[in-house]
Amino acid sequence: MIITEISDFRKYTSINPYFSKVCDFLENTDLKNLEDGKIDIDGDNVFANCMTYVADGIQGQQFETHKKYLDIHLVILNTEAMAVSSLSNSKLKVEFDAQKDIGFYDSNKYQTVILTESNLLVTFEEDLHQPKVRINDYPVKKLVIKVLN
Repeated sequence: MIITEISDFRKYTSINPYFSKVCDFLENTDLKNLEDGKIDIDGDNVFANCMTYVADGIQGQQFETHKKYLDIHLVILNTEAMAVSSLSNSKLKVEFDAQKDIGFYDSNKYQTVILTESNLLVTFEEDLHQPKVRINDYPVKKLVIKVLN
């Protein structure tokens, strides 16, 4: 798991061969004016989903993980909490679906990360995460960048 300021993300480009594409996208895109939907960055290697919603999750409800893609979560407008846990502290809830690249877990041991408009969270396969944890009743505009693992 990586938690860093968006402006410092370039320091992590050696971790994944596609992180430099993500940095180029973040540095050259007006994020606040993105429309909701899928955004092509580098074909199946890197793409993003922009979404707007009112976060209504309760911490610890359900955690997810992915194997084919890493997630990079960043809030464009407002703030959002994310609960994070590990496989060793969790129990499989729904069998992993390779086609959808997602598995679901239960965990009662977790930490909370607060995503603001200046930071981001990178989750790897071993980083179980629960997005959309409620902080307030205002709409959250968020970008989830999927990066081939």
